[in-house]
Amino acid sequence: MNLTHKFSELVRAIKPLHGAKRAAVQRKRPHEIPDAKSLRDHLQVALELELSTIPPYLTALASIEEGTNLEVAGLVRSVMMEEMLHMILAANILNAIGGDPVLAMKGVAPEYPAILPDSDGSFQVSIQPLSIAALQTFMRIELPTPKDTHAKADGYGTIGQFYAAIMEAIVRLAKKGEIRFDHHPERQVAPSDYYNGHGKVVLVNSWGSAIAACKEIIHQGEGNDHGISEKGQVIDGIGFELAHYYRFMEISLGRRFQQGDTPASGPTGAVLPVDWTRMKNMISNPKSGWYTADDPRRKVMDECNETWWKLLQELEKGLNGKKESLQRSVPYMLLLKQRASALMNVPSGVAGTVLGPSFELPDSALHQ
Repeated sequence: MNLTHKFSELVRAIKPLHGAKRAAVQRKRPHEIPDAKSLRDHLQVALELELSTIPPYLTALASIEEGTNLEVAGLVRSVMMEEMLHMILAANILNAIGGDPVLAMKGVAPEYPAILPDSDGSFQVSIQPLSIAALQTFMRIELPTPKDTHAKADGYGTIGQFYAAIMEAIVRLAKKGEIRFDHHPERQVAPSDYYNGHGKVVLVNSWGSAIAACKEIIHQGEGNDHGISEKGQVIDGIGFELAHYYRFMEISLGRRFQQGDTPASGPTGAVLPVDWTRMKNMISNPKSGWYTADDPRRKVMDECNETWWKLLQELEKGLNGKKESLQRSVPYMLLLKQRASALMNVPSGVAGTVLGPSFELPDSALHQ
């Protein structure tokens, strides 16, 4: 099969599943964002949305055998880090208009398999190793919004459609004087506080900076003006300047984008080597409850879940003004990846498969 046919099949595979049955009952909110409270609610959903992408991307990264597929691992890692940035940007907007970010709570942290929060439910996101199937899901998450698609706050088909509804509400409510951007200035996360990866941290103190933060999220995920790159970026051969959707496309097709390529052409540049035999055969969506309390497999899964729980706690405290907690979250992120990788050396009990992280929270993970 030639590259053109592979590209066509890949694009068909990740298109929205129009008319698909909702995978779960969604929280009921108006399709528009009518007031300040609703905007704060939807920005909390934005936090949950960005958070829900981190476990599947981290799992895919951890499933790559150490020292192999270095270019592929770099691309997946770069997307995961930028999702952390997106979470920070959503929190900066939420804090600026008087909200309180929540992460470390059951019902907020994702449970897998999951659908994107308040989306149309047309596809599920699983915890699984890196594969063509996983990449098709990742591309569906990052799917560019078709031209002339209406903004939609609830039941959205693309993340861009969701953020377009948030941007429309920000401008409308700001012009009517129903929201201000001077709440909790001490909570604004700056680059020096935490993030030093690709992309730009936006301090939010006006409706203009709030819109800039939303656009940073959209452009990194799906591209700028229906192109393949982020705003202001050019292809440099590394791939980090490509929107997330197109980085995942490169891995799927085993080929790099080059100058002059478009969404319609697909990547026509150099071969991107991908050795699919060097991915761990992790069982999808593992659960600690599969094993008894005295089973060694349960112990290592519980340790990984405890690390995830502590990471969320530190991130939540950090986004609510305790900046030192943002720094403390970094070692937990590194430890989480190490423990996820270690789990992939443990047989699951199902022939030929190994365990992996389940990203479950303890029953005590409820706010008082």
